[in-house]
Amino acid sequence: MASENAKTSDRKQLSLRQKIYKEIKKEIITCQLEPGLMLSESTFAERFNVSKTPVREAITSLEHENLVTYIPNKGFHVTNISVKDIQEIFEARLFFESILFELALKNITPPEISKLEEYNNIRYDWKDLPSIDRYLQANIEFHMGFAKAAHNSRLYRLFEMLLNEAQRLIYMDFKENNVLETWHISHKRFTDALRERDAEKGLIAIREVTENGKRRMLGY
Repeated sequence: MASENAKTSDRKQLSLRQKIYKEIKKEIITCQLEPGLMLSESTFAERFNVSKTPVREAITSLEHENLVTYIPNKGFHVTNISVKDIQEIFEARLFFESILFELALKNITPPEISKLEEYNNIRYDWKDLPSIDRYLQANIEFHMGFAKAAHNSRLYRLFEMLLNEAQRLIYMDFKENNVLETWHISHKRFTDALRERDAEKGLIAIREVTENGKRRMLGY
C-alpha cells in the first residue's frame, strides 16, 4: 500500500511539474514573459500554489531548451534573442529540414502525407485565442510530422530541441507579419514535393521559405 501511495504521489508531482512547465513555456513563447525578464521561483510558487521544487524543475527543463538562462548569483531569466540567435536558428533549421526532407522523401507514406495536409488546412480567428493556439500547435505538428517520417530518431530529437527554441520566432513571425497564407502556401509546396517524390522541388522550397523567414525577422 505504501508503495502504491508513493507511485500515486510521484505521478501527481510529475503532472504538476508538467502543468507548470507548459504554462511558463507558453508565456515565454508568446512573449508574455519578455526576453531578458528575471524569473522569480517564489512568484511562480505562489501563483501555482506549490512549493519551489516543481517550479525549479520546470524552469530547469526550459533551460535545457535554451528558453531560460541561469546567471550565477542572480538566478534564471528568459533567454534573450539576438540577431546572431535569429541567424543561427534559421541556418540550423535549413540544415536539419533539408536532411529530414530528403530522408522523409524515401520513407513517408501516403497516409502520413495526408496527415500533414490536414495540419495545413487548420485555420484561426484572431478573436478566438484557442483557435490561435490550435493553429500554432498544428504548425509544430506539421514540421515534426515530416521529421518523424525521416525515421531517424537522433535527428528527430535534435530537430525537436531546435524547434522548441525556434517557437518564439515562429510566434513573432505569425503575430507581426500576417503570414497565414504564406505558411499555408509554403507547407503545400512541401507536401506536393513529398507526393511527387521531387527532391529538388522540396529543397528549393525549404531554402526559399527559410531565407524569407529570416529576412522578415531581421527586417530586411
